[in-house]
Amino acid sequence: MQFTTVRIERPEGTVPLEGIAVQIEQATAEDGERLGVQGARPYDVFWIYTTQGVPSVPMRRRDVLVDELNSDPETGQLARYRVSGLAETFDADHQEAFCERVVGG
Repeated sequence: MQFTTVRIERPEGTVPLEGIAVQIEQATAEDGERLGVQGARPYDVFWIYTTQGVPSVPMRRRDVLVDELNSDPETGQLARYRVSGLAETFDADHQEAFCERVVGG
């Protein structure tokens, strides 16, 4: 588990929000299978939770969350995660998103 900040990149190339405080937690293989990502390697799927409320621009499916502080060890570039399911919003408390790691993209 790690705490960091991310920026949201939308599929159309816009960056609607930066500096979102999150917790990134490795998902299990069972999480991937349960959510329809059969065959995903456990280290390629993650849960990302906002830690300071719901962002003013909420996360949504297909968004790419770019870690603003940590790099991907395979590429040396900032780590990237694609929201692969519906992001769930819990009142005004936080959002949770099931994500797949994007390598080299």
